[in-house]
Amino acid sequence: MIIIPPSITTARPSDAKSSDQVVEVLYNARRDQSARANVIAMGILDRWQQQWVQNRLAIRGINLAELKPARIEPFNLTPEHSQRAALWSKLLPFVMLIWAMTGAFYPAIDLVAGEKERGTLETLLCSPALRGEIVWGKLFAVTTFSMATAILNAGSMLMTSVFIFQHIGLGSESMGAPPLIPMLWLLVALIPLSALFSAMALAVAAMARSSKEGQYYLMPLMMMMLPLVLLPMLPGMDISIGTSIIPVTGMFLLVRTLVDGQFVTALFHLPIVFAVTIGCLSLATTWARRQFESESVLFGGADQWELSGWVKHLWRDRQRAATAPQAFACAAIILVGLFFGKLAVTELPSTYAGVAKLILYPQFGLILVPTLLMATVLTTSLKDSLRVRLGRPSSLLVAAVLGIALHPSYVMLASLISYAYPISEQAAASMKPFSDQIMAAPWLSAVFLMALVPAVCEELAFRGFIFGGLVRNRGRLRAVLVTALMFGVSHGVLQQSIAATVMGVLLGYVALKTGSVLPGILIHLANNALSVSLPRIADSTSPVASMIVTTSETGAPVYHPIYIIGSIAVAITAILYFINLDEDTADGSVDRIQGINWFRDPGASPL
Repeated sequence: MIIIPPSITTARPSDAKSSDQVVEVLYNARRDQSARANVIAMGILDRWQQQWVQNRLAIRGINLAELKPARIEPFNLTPEHSQRAALWSKLLPFVMLIWAMTGAFYPAIDLVAGEKERGTLETLLCSPALRGEIVWGKLFAVTTFSMATAILNAGSMLMTSVFIFQHIGLGSESMGAPPLIPMLWLLVALIPLSALFSAMALAVAAMARSSKEGQYYLMPLMMMMLPLVLLPMLPGMDISIGTSIIPVTGMFLLVRTLVDGQFVTALFHLPIVFAVTIGCLSLATTWARRQFESESVLFGGADQWELSGWVKHLWRDRQRAATAPQAFACAAIILVGLFFGKLAVTELPSTYAGVAKLILYPQFGLILVPTLLMATVLTTSLKDSLRVRLGRPSSLLVAAVLGIALHPSYVMLASLISYAYPISEQAAASMKPFSDQIMAAPWLSAVFLMALVPAVCEELAFRGFIFGGLVRNRGRLRAVLVTALMFGVSHGVLQQSIAATVMGVLLGYVALKTGSVLPGILIHLANNALSVSLPRIADSTSPVASMIVTTSETGAPVYHPIYIIGSIAVAITAILYFINLDEDTADGSVDRIQGINWFRDPGASPL
C-alpha cells in the first residue's frame, strides 16, 4: 500500500514543499510477494520523483542537463593482468587454506583414531621406530594430503569458474585465468601452512578414541583457525610489523604483497613471517609428539562414545570446581557463539536502544548464561566453581586502586597498538555512530552498559569458571595465559583483542594470587568506567579535571604527563602488593579447597 499525502496531489509543482512531504510505502517483509512489490513500488516512486524535480526545474527555466556539466568516467590505469593478479591474490589463499585445513583433518583422523579402531596402532608402536619418527612420518603423509586437497580443489574451482564466467560473458576481463606468478608464491606459502594444519590435526586426532568421535573435533579446530584466515580479507588490512606476527594472517598478507609486486616490503617482513610460522609449526609438532608419547591419550579407552553414558558420567563425577576439559568446552561455546553472533550483526545500530541490545545480548546470552549453566550442571558448588569469594578486604581495595591507576598505561598501550595496527577509515566510520550514542547517553547508563555488565559477565566466565578449571593440576601458568588469550579473542576487533589479552594476563595473575574473581571485576570495572568517562572529564570545567586530563591537538582527551607518572607509581605499588601476597593463604583457593576435601575423604578425586 502506498500512502500519498493530499498536499502532493493538489499542490502545483511551483508551490509544493517537498521537504515536508512523506510518501509511505507499507509492506510485509515476511512475505516474499510483498517484499518484491515493495522493490517495484520504490522504483516507480523514484522515477516519479525524478520527473517531479524535472518539472519544477522546467517551471523555473532550468534545464536538468545543466546540473551535470560533464560526464565523469573513472579510468583504471592498472593493466589487465595486474587486476587479475590482485583479484586472485585475495580469493585463492582463502579457498586454498580452507581446503588445506579440511584436507589435513580427515587423513589425520584415519591415521590415528582409525588405527585405534582397527587395532593396528599397538603394532606400529611396538616397531623399532621411535615415537618422534612415527609422528614425523604421519605428519609428512597428512601434509601431502592437505596440499594435494588444496591444490586439486582450488584448481577444479578455478577451471569451472573461469569457464562459466567466460561462457556467460560475465567478468571475462577480470575473472580470467590467474597469473602464473601468484600461483607459484601461493604454492610456496602453502607448504608451511599445510604442515601447521596437519600437526594440529594430528594432535587433536590423537585425543579421539574413534573416527566418529574424531569428526566431532573438526568444528572447534576450524573455528579456531577461521578468524586467522578471514582477518586478512578485512578492508584496509595490509602487511606491517604488527600483522606479520599474527600466525597464518601474516603469511596470507605476505603472499598478497608479493603478488602486488612490492618485493622490498615483502623482503622486509619475510623474516618476521618466517620466524612466526616456524615457531607455530614447532609448537604444533611438539604438541603432536607429546600426544603420541602419552599412553593415557593413545589408550584412554576403546569404548565408543555415547551421549547418555557421557551425561551420566558428568553428573556422577561432579566436583566443586570445573575440570580442564570442562573449562575448554565452556570457552569453545562462548567463543563460537560470539563469532556467529558477530556475523549476525549486519550493521551497527544508530539508536541507544539498539546499542543496549548489541551489548546486553552477547554479554548475558552468549557469555554469562552458558557459564552459569555449566557451573550449575557440572559442579557441586556454584560459588566455588565461579571463584566468588570475598577474600581479604585489603585485596579488594588495592584492586580498585590498581584499576584506576592502571588506566593511563592502558590508554598508552591502546595508542601503540593503534599505531602498529591502524584502524581503517571504513571501520572507524562504521563505529562512529556507536561511540556517539555512548557519549550522548547518561553517564550512569553508559557505565552500566560499557563497564559493569562486561566486568561481571566476562570475569565470571574467564577468570571464574574457565580459570578455575585450568588452574587445577598445577596449571597456574596455563590458567593465566590461556584465559588471557581467550579473553582477548572474545573482543573480536584486532586492536581491542591485543589490548584485552595484555590486560587479561594481569587480571589472571591477580585472580591467581587472591583466589577470587572479585578483584578482577573491580579492576575491569574501573578500567572500562574510566574509558567511558574520559571524554566527559575532559569537557568538565572542574580544576581537578584539568589537572588530570588535557586535550591533544586532534581534540582527543589525554592524561596529563604528571598524572601519568604518578599513576604508574601507584600501579607498580599495587602490583607489588599482589606479588607479595601469599598465594597459599589466599582465602578460598581452588587447590586448597580440593586438597582439604581429599584429606577429609580419601575416596574423593585429588588434583
